[in-house]
Amino acid sequence: MSSSASQIVFRPTDPDARSALRQHAARVGIMVEGLLHHTDKAIVAAGSRDGEPVVVKLLTTDDPYWTGRREHELDVYRRIAADPPPVVTPRLRYADERLTVLTRVPGARLADERHLTGDVNGRSVDVVLDTLHAVAAWMPHPPLPEPIADYHGRIDAEHAAGQLDDADRAALHQLVDASGDTRQVAHGDPLPANLLLADGRCAIIDFEHCGRYLPGYDLALLYTIGAPASPTLAQAITDRIHGHDLTVGFAVNLALLVAREIRLHAPLPDNAQKTHRLTALARLRGHAADLIRQTRR
Repeated sequence: MSSSASQIVFRPTDPDARSALRQHAARVGIMVEGLLHHTDKAIVAAGSRDGEPVVVKLLTTDDPYWTGRREHELDVYRRIAADPPPVVTPRLRYADERLTVLTRVPGARLADERHLTGDVNGRSVDVVLDTLHAVAAWMPHPPLPEPIADYHGRIDAEHAAGQLDDADRAALHQLVDASGDTRQVAHGDPLPANLLLADGRCAIIDFEHCGRYLPGYDLALLYTIGAPASPTLAQAITDRIHGHDLTVGFAVNLALLVAREIRLHAPLPDNAQKTHRLTALARLRGHAADLIRQTRR
């Protein structure tokens, strides 16, 4: 990539950003076919290269956190190429300082919004959970890093932010100590938009947060954003954590993820959706606290 191209930084909604994506993609032989979505850090489009359907992602921020997450994701895709997990994932085709090109995997999103708004049928739930279970069984060498390197520090931070009371803070520290060094690979961000369903299979995309966590991380995240609206999903996850002895890790991860989600929603503009979600998250926080107490017994 040229030095001038490496300095391109736009808001993803700017027409210039879309133009930059098309021009940059064209330099590496990609015809952009249509915008898929954009965030405050990247713009993503569908395209083709030498007849192969691809997805192109242009990083539009210089924020060190997101540039670091992108480097981590590229490393995960290289691990996938060398030692593939037993699930359908994109494959890396090209990367430079800003542009990432991945194979385009077929499928419809489980949902478009971050939080589910309705129940999910049992077949789809089983396919999704089977996929996350397969990811958890993946053991690439050398081992993936730990995105939450200090669970104790994260617990203390949520306590300081007012999301955990003294009793829950103490109980969570005990559960983390009891878990020892046990960690398990997780996708790290199994939001509905990252789960693509097609032909009875689930492909999984976006590996910015993939790594080793306390067991049950992906199930805890999916429970946080899906259980209030989908009783089918909630029951299936509950059955899985008991069936695979994931209760301790799930309880810790759930408490921390619910706390994070409440913090993310608190500063948003007041409206009916925010009120609804914060009410649901408050119920989940109570459920997490109950689970922590039960797990300590």
